Amino acid sequence: MADQIIRGSSESLGEVVRRGEIICPGIAIGPAFLLEPEFLVTKKHIPFDQVGVEQNRYTEALRLVQTQFAERVREIRDATLPEAAAIFSAFEAMLSDREFTKSVLGSIAGESVNAEWALEYEAEKLIRLFDAMADPYLQARAEDVRELVDGILRALARAREAQVARYVAPEKGQVLVSDHLFPRAAMQAQHAGAAAFATESSALFAHAAILLKGFRIPSVGGIGGLGCVVFEGDDIIVNANEATVVVRPTPETVKEHLARLGEARLPLEVRSEKGWTTRDGTQVHLMANIESPDQLDFAYLSGLEGVGLFRTEFLALTSGSIPSEEEQYEVYQEIVQASSGKRICIRTFDIGADKQNRTLYRNVALNPAMGTRGIRRHLNANLSEFKTQVRAILRAAGRGDADVGILLPVVTTIDEVRLARQYIEDVKKEMSVSGAPYSSDTKLGVMIEIPAAAIAMREMLAEADFVSVGTNDLLQHFMAADRDNEEVLKYNNFEHPAFLWLMRHMIDEATGVGRVKDVTVCGEAASRADLVLTMLRLGYRAFSIAPVALTGVRHAIETLDLRTEET
Repeated sequence: MADQIIRGSSESLGEVVRRGEIICPGIAIGPAFLLEPEFLVTKKHIPFDQVGVEQNRYTEALRLVQTQFAERVREIRDATLPEAAAIFSAFEAMLSDREFTKSVLGSIAGESVNAEWALEYEAEKLIRLFDAMADPYLQARAEDVRELVDGILRALARAREAQVARYVAPEKGQVLVSDHLFPRAAMQAQHAGAAAFATESSALFAHAAILLKGFRIPSVGGIGGLGCVVFEGDDIIVNANEATVVVRPTPETVKEHLARLGEARLPLEVRSEKGWTTRDGTQVHLMANIESPDQLDFAYLSGLEGVGLFRTEFLALTSGSIPSEEEQYEVYQEIVQASSGKRICIRTFDIGADKQNRTLYRNVALNPAMGTRGIRRHLNANLSEFKTQVRAILRAAGRGDADVGILLPVVTTIDEVRLARQYIEDVKKEMSVSGAPYSSDTKLGVMIEIPAAAIAMREMLAEADFVSVGTNDLLQHFMAADRDNEEVLKYNNFEHPAFLWLMRHMIDEATGVGRVKDVTVCGEAASRADLVLTMLRLGYRAFSIAPVALTGVRHAIETLDLRTEET
């Protein structure tokens, strides 16, 4: 599969800087700890009379890994992030996939080859399928397959009593370096108290990335060529605020980053609900992007004013299936009850694939990102799923005094908003007839991720109670450049004059109808201090950010004087 990370000597090498993509903001300095490389698998032909024995080797290794994952779930269920247990439970389900097991056993028999080779052969088919998908959530599932294959290969090696490198656990303060982004590695980083995490993997929506954010470990991914320049014990600076990694930094570079590290470690102030202000007194509102109720404590302790974006698809992506109404209701009401008097924006599922187990991550479209996803998927083919989610949200909204909004993803036309609102009203009428308690004043919001919707901002505001600008998808759609394709990454430039024109157009349209307060920016741009400054100068006043990015964003806001700025 991927190249192994190099182990050796770096005495004659100097400082090397590599740029990647932010997984979790923060700055850290420490010695490199190279996580175990992948196994190199060779193809071996076996005699016909040994096929059954080889198949038994595979099934025994599979059972061992299934047991290990089950034990891991039990160990972490009460000791770490709730989503960690959910993620490893999802891996248990994938390990139980009979069709995949059948295909591996079939390859062993059909090709008369060793179990290791058959496993990699069948796994590569799935990996290529996921890698070819346009939706980054679905692309990231390739890392899940690699994680499972790695575990089974290690079990096969132990069963054969092969020579396996002695495992050495990472220590507190080290920077973990990996060629892949596996949940197991994220858990290792958390348990060891790692200072940071750096990886060549570009699967920024992988389960491991979600865990690293939840653990608040400074992390950078997509670092091309990292494995060729870093050696065990090398000093590494991970500047995940600027998506850079410095290997073997000079004393001057270390001094510079130590100063930044000192600033980053300043304690977060607990703020009132009045939010933050620039130096000239302009009020700015900051809310949190979350994937789990477990992230609320940190967000609210930091002073964030509410939840600007709850990505509900996490509930489906971690379990492999769409949760029931009751399962959704339990999660939503937990958020509502923890958010008294605060604004909560719950985005409906943004999934571009079928909803049943493994097929949740499949899509018949060649480009799912421009196919049936978001609100299109619900209105065109999954209306009952949409109504179920709306019922769960309305029920939960009635359990407290939070200001709850239903946020529609990937909206293109005004008709979609009108139709969705009508279906929501239908659900309310059904609940009234049945006597089910619910909130009747839940607001309706629109995600602006499609250029057509952005250009029609004034019309969107006329139909919606609020809008959220999703900069990640909006930028890649506007520039026709997949943000996970390194060959066209240079085109995804937020500060391109044409994109800045679009951003200015939207806020000018909102200003023209007195609705600036109803416009929030979310996505990666809202968590980058430099881009927040750009947007403040354009006229935006509300942002939904990753809670771990608050220190840098807050500092940028409080040092800006808009009286001296030209817009």
